[in-house]
Amino acid sequence: MNLKELDLQHLIHAEVHFREIARKGPVIISRAEGSTIYDTEGNAYLDAQGGLGLVNVGYGRKEIAAVAARQMEDLMYYHTYFHFSNEAAVRLAAKLAVIAPAGLGKVFFTLGGAESVESAAKLARLYQRAKGRPQGDKIICLEQGYHGNTMGALSATGMAKHKELFGPLVPGFVHIPAPDRFDGPFGYDDPEAGAKYAALLEERILAEGPETVAAFLAEPVLGVGGTIVPPDDYFRHVRAICDKYEILWIADEVMSGFGRTGTTWAVEQTGVTPDVICSAKGLTSGYLPLGAILIADHVVERIAEADLPFTHGFTYAGHPVACAVALANIEILERERLAEHAARMGALFMERLASRQNPYVAEIRGKGLMIGIELVGAAEAAGRPAPRIPGFAFACEAALFKEGVITGVAPYRETLNLTPPLVLTELEVDRLVDAYDRVILCEGRRLEGR
Repeated sequence: MNLKELDLQHLIHAEVHFREIARKGPVIISRAEGSTIYDTEGNAYLDAQGGLGLVNVGYGRKEIAAVAARQMEDLMYYHTYFHFSNEAAVRLAAKLAVIAPAGLGKVFFTLGGAESVESAAKLARLYQRAKGRPQGDKIICLEQGYHGNTMGALSATGMAKHKELFGPLVPGFVHIPAPDRFDGPFGYDDPEAGAKYAALLEERILAEGPETVAAFLAEPVLGVGGTIVPPDDYFRHVRAICDKYEILWIADEVMSGFGRTGTTWAVEQTGVTPDVICSAKGLTSGYLPLGAILIADHVVERIAEADLPFTHGFTYAGHPVACAVALANIEILERERLAEHAARMGALFMERLASRQNPYVAEIRGKGLMIGIELVGAAEAAGRPAPRIPGFAFACEAALFKEGVITGVAPYRETLNLTPPLVLTELEVDRLVDAYDRVILCEGRRLEGR
């Protein structure tokens, strides 16, 4: 039995229709280098999705593999429960405190993005109890936000179709409209859009009762929901509202962190600092599973003063090999100035694709190498509201794959998402521009019957 047959017989893939994958068969990736991956049949693909938006330093970094091997030889595992620790976990926590926004000096390790969100939600509830708010357990989230697939993170996720088959969900998560200037009620022509979207948060806090709200959870740039970039002043208003009602602001930087948006953290571009940052993905660039939440000192200090126990943890949290890999990964990000490179390459991609004036591209938006391409019918592309062509983005995804390009897709919106490795070259940018422009044009004409 060959690999594909073994795969179909035994391996359950994430987020699939079982009949569809049985019909199409798996694509088995065997090796990778830079921004390119190769399958077992020798086909090469330029990975504009960067795995799942996480291979920030690129594939094939042998120095990271060497670090992992050395750490395994010294100490391959020990946990961080109770009073136990290990050197790699300590040094990584200290490094994260240095590169975090000012005031976020505490670090708790997790296994990945969803677990970071779960941990932040539990911490926010514990914080409110420490403040004497025993009913403060609600987490307000955005309707197009994505936070993971564990039950708590899924409950925080705002895309209703993504979770409709898995109820009942975890109570206490409520949702408000996302600050979407393309599809939302307050668009680019509204100079007060940021304040108006933030006002929806305040309205919901008041409707729920401020004493019942623990935190506001949001991605600085909404990724899976369609690479939605909030108005520049949105989070400044959010920060003021959270302070006014004494609730925490949790920034989900699982996808946007570690240079993805052109700065180490996307929140650096907002001018304000959250109380908690959720991270994973680019923390290790996918070389090993690891997540972390960066926590404001005042949050932990308040819980400590109340003498409440933090009865939470994971068996593999602070895993020494994963932490050593993360340290090596961060060193590469800093040494090669990959955040700045991402800013340049992202701007170049958006500028060059926009210059093509593709009639099916309504908008190209993003920060750094976190980019969304909004697709509409050609006749309506210049106007708003612009009706979508159902299935347009997925048709482009399939066509790009045939051309050797892997792209991300917003699953419930006609948007192509790009999150390539931050080592993307200018030649690769040009290749992507050519491929996306050509495929979008061809698929648009085909779907419209032109």
